[in-house]
Amino acid sequence: MKKHKSTSLVASRILPTLCLAILLALLAASCGSSDSDSAMPFGDDISDLTEATDIIAGAGHSCALLQTGIITCWGNNEDGQLGNGQGGDGEFSAAPVQVADITDATAITAGYEHSCALRQGGTISCWGDNWDAQLGNGTNDDSSVPVQVANITDATAVTTGHEHSCALRQGGTISCWGSNGDGQLGTGTNDDSSVPVQVANITDATAVTTGEEHSCALRQGGTISCWGHNADGQLGTGTNDDSSVPAQVANITDATAIIAGGEHSCALRQGGTVTCWGSNADGQLGNGQRDDSSVPVQVANITDATAITAGYDHSCALHPTGRISCWGNNTSGLLGDGQSDSHSSVPVQIAGITDAVAITTGEEHFCVLRQGGTITCWGNNQLGQLGNG
Repeated sequence: MKKHKSTSLVASRILPTLCLAILLALLAASCGSSDSDSAMPFGDDISDLTEATDIIAGAGHSCALLQTGIITCWGNNEDGQLGNGQGGDGEFSAAPVQVADITDATAITAGYEHSCALRQGGTISCWGDNWDAQLGNGTNDDSSVPVQVANITDATAVTTGHEHSCALRQGGTISCWGSNGDGQLGTGTNDDSSVPVQVANITDATAVTTGEEHSCALRQGGTISCWGHNADGQLGTGTNDDSSVPAQVANITDATAIIAGGEHSCALRQGGTVTCWGSNADGQLGNGQRDDSSVPVQVANITDATAITAGYDHSCALHPTGRISCWGNNTSGLLGDGQSDSHSSVPVQIAGITDAVAITTGEEHFCVLRQGGTITCWGNNQLGQLGNG
Protein backbone atom coordinates (compact mmCIF):
# COMPACT_ATOMS: atom_id res chain seq x y z
CA MET A 1 0.00 0.00 0.00
CA LYS A 2 1.27 3.42 -0.88
CA LYS A 3 2.23 5.54 2.11
CA HIS A 4 0.42 8.84 2.55
CA LYS A 5 1.27 12.06 4.32
CA SER A 6 -0.04 12.46 7.85
CA THR A 7 -1.66 15.81 8.55
CA SER A 8 -0.45 15.75 12.15
CA LEU A 9 2.63 13.95 13.35
CA VAL A 10 1.82 13.97 17.05
CA ALA A 11 -0.71 14.86 19.73
CA SER A 12 0.57 17.36 22.31
CA ARG A 13 0.92 16.34 25.94
CA ILE A 14 -0.09 18.95 28.50
CA LEU A 15 2.34 19.62 31.33
CA PRO A 16 0.87 22.48 33.36
CA THR A 17 3.59 22.46 35.97
CA LEU A 18 6.35 22.79 33.43
CA CYS A 19 4.43 25.51 31.61
CA LEU A 20 4.03 27.48 34.84
CA ALA A 21 7.73 27.29 35.53
CA ILE A 22 8.53 28.53 32.06
CA LEU A 23 5.97 31.31 32.39
CA LEU A 24 7.43 32.55 35.67
CA ALA A 25 10.99 32.34 34.41
CA LEU A 26 10.58 33.74 30.92
CA LEU A 27 7.18 35.49 30.93
CA ALA A 28 6.80 33.95 27.48
CA ALA A 29 5.11 30.59 27.28
CA SER A 30 1.60 29.19 27.22
CA CYS A 31 0.44 26.37 29.47
CA GLY A 32 -1.23 24.91 26.40
CA SER A 33 2.16 24.14 24.82
CA SER A 34 3.48 20.62 24.75
CA ASP A 35 6.67 19.58 26.46
CA SER A 36 8.43 19.01 23.17
CA ASP A 37 7.03 21.59 20.78
CA SER A 38 8.32 25.16 20.58
CA ALA A 39 6.05 27.97 19.39
CA MET A 40 8.76 30.61 19.72
CA PRO A 41 12.28 30.58 18.27
CA PHE A 42 13.99 30.87 21.66
CA GLY A 43 16.14 28.21 23.32
CA ASP A 44 16.03 25.82 20.38
CA ASP A 45 19.42 26.53 18.84
CA ILE A 46 21.30 23.46 17.69
CA SER A 47 24.37 23.96 19.83
CA ASP A 48 26.62 21.52 17.97
CA LEU A 49 26.18 23.32 14.64
CA THR A 50 28.15 26.54 14.30
CA GLU A 51 29.54 26.24 10.77
CA ALA A 52 26.40 25.56 8.73
CA THR A 53 26.12 27.04 5.24
CA ASP A 54 22.67 25.71 4.32
CA ILE A 55 19.61 24.21 6.03
CA ILE A 56 16.72 22.15 4.64
CA ALA A 57 13.62 20.66 6.25
CA GLY A 58 11.68 17.58 5.19
CA ALA A 59 8.34 16.47 6.61
CA GLY A 60 9.70 15.34 9.98
CA HIS A 61 13.46 15.71 9.61
CA SER A 62 16.02 18.38 8.83
CA CYS A 63 19.56 18.47 7.44
CA ALA A 64 22.39 21.01 7.54
CA LEU A 65 25.28 21.43 5.13
CA LEU A 66 28.55 22.34 6.85
CA GLN A 67 31.49 24.32 5.49
CA THR A 68 33.46 21.09 5.21
CA GLY A 69 31.00 19.50 2.76
CA ILE A 70 29.72 17.19 5.49
CA ILE A 71 25.96 16.85 6.09
CA THR A 72 24.26 16.32 9.43
CA CYS A 73 20.58 15.41 9.82
CA TRP A 74 18.14 15.01 12.72
CA GLY A 75 14.52 14.06 13.37
CA ASN A 76 12.47 11.20 11.94
CA ASN A 77 14.57 8.27 10.71
CA GLU A 78 11.84 5.71 10.03
CA ASP A 79 12.99 5.22 6.44
CA GLY A 80 16.68 6.03 6.86
CA GLN A 81 16.24 9.68 5.83
CA LEU A 82 19.00 10.77 8.23
CA GLY A 83 21.51 8.83 6.14
CA ASN A 84 23.59 7.49 9.02
CA GLY A 85 23.15 3.79 8.29
CA GLN A 86 20.34 3.36 10.79
CA GLY A 87 16.57 3.67 10.70
CA GLY A 88 13.35 1.73 11.03
CA ASP A 89 9.92 1.97 12.60
CA GLY A 90 10.00 4.38 15.53
CA GLU A 91 13.59 5.46 14.90
CA PHE A 92 14.54 9.12 15.25
CA SER A 93 17.36 11.30 16.49
CA ALA A 94 16.78 14.47 18.51
CA ALA A 95 20.35 15.63 17.84
CA PRO A 96 22.30 15.91 14.57
CA VAL A 97 23.95 12.76 13.18
CA GLN A 98 26.41 12.69 10.29
CA VAL A 99 25.32 11.41 6.89
CA ALA A 100 27.57 8.55 5.87
CA ASP A 101 30.18 8.74 3.11
CA ILE A 102 29.64 12.37 2.05
CA THR A 103 32.35 14.99 2.51
CA ASP A 104 31.94 16.94 -0.74
CA ALA A 105 28.34 18.15 -0.73
CA THR A 106 27.60 21.56 -2.24
CA ALA A 107 23.80 21.64 -1.72
CA ILE A 108 21.12 19.64 0.12
CA THR A 109 17.39 19.01 -0.19
CA ALA A 110 14.82 17.02 1.79
CA GLY A 111 11.53 15.48 0.68
CA TYR A 112 8.80 13.88 2.72
CA GLU A 113 10.88 10.92 3.87
CA HIS A 114 14.01 11.10 1.72
CA SER A 115 16.97 13.43 1.30
CA CYS A 116 19.44 14.22 -1.48
CA ALA A 117 22.78 16.00 -1.85
CA LEU A 118 24.43 17.67 -4.82
CA ARG A 119 28.11 16.77 -4.83
CA GLN A 120 31.22 18.30 -6.30
CA GLY A 121 31.48 17.31 -9.93
CA GLY A 122 27.71 17.33 -10.51
CA THR A 123 26.66 13.93 -9.17
CA ILE A 124 23.73 13.46 -6.78
CA SER A 125 23.34 11.06 -3.85
CA CYS A 126 20.01 10.30 -2.14
CA TRP A 127 18.92 8.26 0.87
CA GLY A 128 15.78 7.29 2.79
CA ASP A 129 12.38 6.18 1.54
CA ASN A 130 12.37 4.69 -1.95
CA TRP A 131 8.83 3.31 -2.19
CA ASP A 132 8.26 5.16 -5.45
CA ALA A 133 11.89 5.10 -6.67
CA GLN A 134 12.55 8.66 -5.49
CA LEU A 135 16.22 7.81 -4.80
CA GLY A 136 16.82 7.44 -8.55
CA ASN A 137 19.22 4.51 -8.37
CA GLY A 138 17.18 2.08 -10.47
CA THR A 139 15.58 0.25 -7.53
CA ASN A 140 12.66 0.61 -5.11
CA ASP A 141 14.71 -0.37 -2.07
CA ASP A 142 14.96 2.07 0.84
CA SER A 143 18.51 3.04 1.78
CA SER A 144 19.76 4.36 5.11
CA VAL A 145 23.01 5.46 3.47
CA PRO A 146 23.49 7.61 0.35
CA VAL A 147 23.17 5.93 -3.05
CA GLN A 148 24.13 7.59 -6.32
CA VAL A 149 21.41 8.79 -8.68
CA ALA A 150 21.86 7.07 -12.02
CA ASN A 151 23.17 8.79 -15.13
CA ILE A 152 23.65 12.29 -13.74
CA THR A 153 27.10 13.87 -13.67
CA ASP A 154 26.27 17.47 -14.63
CA ALA A 155 23.69 18.59 -12.07
CA THR A 156 23.72 22.17 -10.81
CA ALA A 157 20.78 21.88 -8.38
CA VAL A 158 18.55 19.19 -6.86
CA THR A 159 15.08 19.31 -5.28
CA THR A 160 12.85 16.72 -3.61
CA GLY A 161 9.06 16.49 -3.43
CA HIS A 162 6.79 14.09 -1.61
CA GLU A 163 7.83 10.98 -3.55
CA HIS A 164 9.76 12.36 -6.50
CA SER A 165 12.96 14.31 -7.12
CA CYS A 166 14.31 16.56 -9.87
CA ALA A 167 17.70 17.89 -10.93
CA LEU A 168 18.63 21.01 -12.89
CA ARG A 169 21.39 20.18 -15.34
CA GLN A 170 24.01 22.16 -17.17
CA GLY A 171 22.48 23.72 -20.25
CA GLY A 172 19.08 24.31 -18.63
CA THR A 173 17.42 20.91 -18.95
CA ILE A 174 15.69 19.15 -16.03
CA SER A 175 15.59 15.46 -15.16
CA CYS A 176 13.15 13.94 -12.66
CA TRP A 177 12.58 10.50 -11.14
CA GLY A 178 10.21 8.69 -8.76
CA SER A 179 6.42 8.83 -8.52
CA ASN A 180 4.58 10.07 -11.62
CA GLY A 181 0.93 9.28 -11.02
CA ASP A 182 -0.02 12.92 -11.62
CA GLY A 183 2.56 13.73 -14.27
CA GLN A 184 5.01 15.34 -11.82
CA LEU A 185 8.01 14.01 -13.77
CA GLY A 186 6.98 16.13 -16.75
CA THR A 187 7.57 13.52 -19.43
CA GLY A 188 4.12 13.48 -21.01
CA THR A 189 3.24 10.16 -19.38
CA ASN A 190 2.13 8.95 -15.95
CA ASP A 191 4.70 6.19 -15.63
CA ASP A 192 6.93 6.13 -12.55
CA SER A 193 10.65 6.00 -13.18
CA SER A 194 13.42 4.64 -10.95
CA VAL A 195 16.04 6.51 -12.98
CA PRO A 196 16.09 10.14 -14.16
CA VAL A 197 13.99 11.04 -17.21
CA GLN A 198 14.07 14.37 -19.02
CA VAL A 199 11.28 16.91 -18.55
CA ALA A 200 9.70 17.76 -21.88
CA ASN A 201 10.17 21.07 -23.65
CA ILE A 202 12.49 22.77 -21.17
CA THR A 203 16.02 23.74 -22.19
CA ASP A 204 16.31 27.14 -20.51
CA ALA A 205 15.61 26.49 -16.82
CA THR A 206 17.53 28.42 -14.18
CA ALA A 207 15.90 26.82 -11.11
CA VAL A 208 13.61 23.89 -10.26
CA THR A 209 11.36 23.13 -7.28
CA THR A 210 9.08 20.24 -6.29
CA GLY A 211 5.88 20.15 -4.23
CA GLU A 212 3.84 17.20 -3.06
CA GLU A 213 2.82 16.01 -6.52
CA HIS A 214 3.83 18.87 -8.80
CA SER A 215 7.00 20.53 -10.03
CA CYS A 216 7.91 23.99 -11.34
CA ALA A 217 10.81 25.55 -13.22
CA LEU A 218 12.01 29.14 -13.36
CA ARG A 219 13.02 29.94 -16.91
CA GLN A 220 15.26 32.49 -18.53
CA GLY A 221 13.40 35.76 -18.88
CA GLY A 222 11.48 35.33 -15.62
CA THR A 223 8.63 33.07 -16.71
CA ILE A 224 7.62 29.93 -14.80
CA SER A 225 6.40 26.55 -16.03
CA CYS A 226 4.75 23.93 -13.79
CA TRP A 227 3.54 20.36 -14.30
CA GLY A 228 1.83 17.55 -12.38
CA HIS A 229 -1.16 17.58 -10.03
CA ASN A 230 -3.43 20.63 -10.32
CA ALA A 231 -6.63 19.97 -8.36
CA ASP A 232 -6.05 23.09 -6.27
CA GLY A 233 -4.64 25.26 -9.04
CA GLN A 234 -1.02 24.76 -7.96
CA LEU A 235 0.20 24.87 -11.58
CA GLY A 236 -0.99 28.47 -11.87
CA THR A 237 -2.41 28.07 -15.35
CA GLY A 238 -5.92 29.34 -14.67
CA THR A 239 -7.39 25.83 -14.73
CA ASN A 240 -7.54 22.82 -12.41
CA ASP A 241 -6.43 20.33 -15.05
CA ASP A 242 -3.39 18.17 -14.37
CA SER A 243 -0.57 18.43 -16.87
CA SER A 244 2.10 15.81 -17.55
CA VAL A 245 4.16 18.37 -19.49
CA PRO A 246 5.23 21.88 -18.43
CA ALA A 247 2.54 24.58 -18.67
CA GLN A 248 3.21 28.27 -18.27
CA VAL A 249 2.11 30.05 -15.09
CA ALA A 250 -0.18 32.95 -15.89
CA ASN A 251 0.83 36.61 -15.63
CA ILE A 252 4.43 36.20 -14.45
CA THR A 253 7.36 37.41 -16.54
CA ASP A 254 9.64 38.85 -13.85
CA ALA A 255 10.22 36.00 -11.36
CA THR A 256 13.62 35.67 -9.71
CA ALA A 257 12.91 32.59 -7.53
CA ILE A 258 10.32 29.83 -7.31
CA ILE A 259 9.20 27.51 -4.50
CA ALA A 260 6.59 24.73 -4.37
CA GLY A 261 4.73 23.83 -1.19
CA GLY A 262 2.42 20.90 -0.63
CA GLU A 263 -0.39 21.98 -2.94
CA HIS A 264 0.59 25.58 -3.65
CA SER A 265 3.46 27.48 -5.23
CA CYS A 266 5.03 30.91 -4.79
CA ALA A 267 7.31 33.17 -6.80
CA LEU A 268 9.66 35.94 -5.73
CA ARG A 269 9.41 38.82 -8.16
CA GLN A 270 11.69 41.64 -9.18
CA GLY A 271 11.35 44.44 -6.65
CA GLY A 272 10.74 42.07 -3.72
CA THR A 273 7.04 41.26 -3.98
CA VAL A 274 5.76 37.67 -3.69
CA THR A 275 2.89 36.00 -5.51
CA CYS A 276 1.39 32.59 -4.71
CA TRP A 277 -1.22 30.28 -6.24
CA GLY A 278 -2.97 26.98 -5.51
CA SER A 279 -4.49 25.70 -2.28
CA ASN A 280 -5.42 28.38 0.24
CA ALA A 281 -7.40 26.54 2.90
CA ASP A 282 -5.06 27.79 5.63
CA GLY A 283 -4.23 31.15 4.08
CA GLN A 284 -0.96 29.92 2.56
CA LEU A 285 -1.35 32.27 -0.40
CA GLY A 286 -1.05 35.23 1.97
CA ASN A 287 -3.62 37.47 0.26
CA GLY A 288 -5.96 37.83 3.23
CA GLN A 289 -8.38 35.21 1.95
CA ARG A 290 -8.82 31.43 2.14
CA ASP A 291 -10.10 30.73 -1.36
CA ASP A 292 -7.93 28.65 -3.70
CA SER A 293 -6.56 30.44 -6.74
CA SER A 294 -5.50 28.89 -10.05
CA VAL A 295 -3.65 32.09 -10.98
CA PRO A 296 -1.03 34.01 -9.00
CA VAL A 297 -2.24 36.42 -6.29
CA GLN A 298 -0.05 38.92 -4.49
CA VAL A 299 0.99 38.28 -0.90
CA ALA A 300 -0.10 41.19 1.28
CA ASN A 301 2.32 43.72 2.76
CA ILE A 302 5.56 42.29 1.36
CA THR A 303 7.63 44.49 -0.94
CA ASP A 304 11.23 43.71 0.05
CA ALA A 305 11.58 39.91 0.11
CA THR A 306 14.99 38.46 -0.75
CA ALA A 307 14.10 34.74 -0.49
CA ILE A 308 11.01 32.53 -0.07
CA THR A 309 10.19 29.08 1.25
CA ALA A 310 7.04 26.97 1.49
CA GLY A 311 5.92 24.03 3.61
CA TYR A 312 2.90 21.83 3.13
CA ASP A 313 0.35 24.54 3.91
CA HIS A 314 2.30 27.66 4.84
CA SER A 315 4.83 30.01 3.26
CA CYS A 316 7.53 32.44 4.40
CA ALA A 317 9.68 35.29 3.11
CA LEU A 318 13.11 36.52 4.20
CA HIS A 319 13.63 40.27 4.44
CA PRO A 320 16.93 42.17 3.94
CA THR A 321 16.88 43.10 7.64
CA GLY A 322 17.28 39.44 8.59
CA ARG A 323 13.67 39.22 9.70
CA ILE A 324 11.17 36.62 8.49
CA SER A 325 7.45 36.85 7.72
CA CYS A 326 5.21 33.77 7.43
CA TRP A 327 1.59 33.02 6.62
CA GLY A 328 -0.72 30.00 6.48
CA ASN A 329 -1.11 27.07 8.87
CA ASN A 330 0.04 27.77 12.43
CA THR A 331 -0.09 24.23 13.85
CA SER A 332 2.46 23.74 16.64
CA GLY A 333 3.27 27.45 16.58
CA LEU A 334 4.76 27.09 13.13
CA LEU A 335 4.50 30.76 12.23
CA GLY A 336 6.72 31.61 15.18
CA ASP A 337 4.77 34.66 16.33
CA GLY A 338 3.88 33.18 19.73
CA GLN A 339 0.17 33.13 18.91
CA SER A 340 -2.22 30.19 19.20
CA ASP A 341 -4.30 31.07 16.14
CA SER A 342 -4.74 28.08 13.84
CA HIS A 343 -3.74 30.07 10.77
CA SER A 344 -2.96 33.50 9.37
CA SER A 345 -3.99 34.52 5.86
CA VAL A 346 -1.60 37.49 5.87
CA PRO A 347 2.10 37.58 6.76
CA VAL A 348 3.08 37.79 10.44
CA GLN A 349 6.61 38.46 11.63
CA ILE A 350 8.53 35.74 13.42
CA ALA A 351 9.52 36.93 16.87
CA GLY A 352 13.14 37.23 17.99
CA ILE A 353 14.87 36.64 14.64
CA THR A 354 16.80 39.55 13.14
CA ASP A 355 19.84 37.82 11.64
CA ALA A 356 18.45 35.12 9.34
CA VAL A 357 20.37 34.33 6.15
CA ALA A 358 18.37 31.28 4.98
CA ILE A 359 14.99 29.77 5.84
CA THR A 360 13.37 26.36 5.42
CA THR A 361 10.15 24.78 6.58
CA GLY A 362 8.90 21.21 6.88
CA GLU A 363 5.44 19.89 7.52
CA GLU A 364 5.12 21.19 11.07
CA HIS A 365 8.53 22.64 11.92
CA PHE A 366 10.73 25.50 10.78
CA CYS A 367 14.47 26.16 10.80
CA VAL A 368 16.57 29.26 10.19
CA LEU A 369 20.25 29.56 9.32
CA ARG A 370 21.58 32.59 11.16
CA GLN A 371 24.59 34.81 10.74
CA GLY A 372 27.64 33.01 12.06
CA GLY A 373 26.43 29.59 10.93
CA THR A 374 24.12 28.71 13.81
CA ILE A 375 20.65 27.20 13.31
CA THR A 376 17.41 27.81 15.23
CA CYS A 377 14.33 25.58 14.85
CA TRP A 378 10.81 25.62 16.30
CA GLY A 379 7.42 23.92 15.93
CA ASN A 380 6.55 20.25 16.28
CA ASN A 381 9.35 18.29 17.98
CA GLN A 382 7.82 14.90 18.68
CA LEU A 383 10.34 13.20 16.38
CA GLY A 384 13.27 15.38 17.37
CA GLN A 385 13.02 17.57 14.26
CA LEU A 386 14.14 20.66 16.21
CA GLY A 387 17.53 19.05 16.77
CA ASN A 388 17.95 20.41 20.29
CA GLY A 389 18.48 17.06 21.96
